[in-house]
Amino acid sequence: MTNKFKIFFLLLFIMTTSFNKLYSQELDIDPLYRIQLLIQMQEYNSAIDFTKALNDSLKCQKNEILGFTYGKMEKYDLAIKHYENYIEQCNPSSIQRINLGDNYFKTRQFLKAKEQFQIVDKTDINYPLAQYNLGMIEYESNNKTEAVKHFVSSISNSKNGTLDFLYVDMLIKTLTELKDYDKAFKNIDVVLSFWNENSDEYKYALILKASIYGAKGEYKKAISELDNIINTGIDNEIVLIEAYSYQLDYYFKLKNQNKACDIYQKLLELKPDIEILKEYKCK
Repeated sequence: MTNKFKIFFLLLFIMTTSFNKLYSQELDIDPLYRIQLLIQMQEYNSAIDFTKALNDSLKCQKNEILGFTYGKMEKYDLAIKHYENYIEQCNPSSIQRINLGDNYFKTRQFLKAKEQFQIVDKTDINYPLAQYNLGMIEYESNNKTEAVKHFVSSISNSKNGTLDFLYVDMLIKTLTELKDYDKAFKNIDVVLSFWNENSDEYKYALILKASIYGAKGEYKKAISELDNIINTGIDNEIVLIEAYSYQLDYYFKLKNQNKACDIYQKLLELKPDIEILKEYKCK
């Protein structure tokens, strides 16, 4: 599992004004709407050009759009500049602070990132994402015990229908790295209680439970658990790929080349460009 960091992807902020359709041969498109379309098409340079041409009376929208777009282009210093302008000159919500913190994080300015996330955490209970991001800072700073506390908080503060499995992924990843397997199992059992047994979420949580056995080196137990999950029937391709990916890794660790290559072939048929296939070789 790769390290993951969650941010808000905002496009609706540029819908603050409606566009006026003229009943003639031409369509007069609101410039903010045009910029939204350009961002959706990933035409970031054009989006920036149109944004810079906006009237200065739209300075808040300009700074937010430029901050978002430069961030998508991985020009994090420029993104920071415009989000800082927004924080200073406008009325920032949790969203702008989260996105500013994200860009600080990506430039490893962890103290500044933490400041933004802590403000959100204290002022807006509707954003468990702030706790998750604080956990990511502690994880990247190798303070994994502290990271666990934040990941647990992000899960407990999420409503059942809006729990982001990135939170669960990082919690289990961190606990297994700490070799705190009992706590990992307990937390997965809590997450399982959120979902119907036939749901994709329940099956994905079971896959993570199997991964704990794998982390303990109990590969046969992990594979058996994954077989049970797969045999229930998984309609969601992403969840099925996750299950097969763990099995592929465990069969190779058991030096069972034949079984590993069977799983390799299944993954190849499902998603030939998946990254994990580059790590193993099957003839």
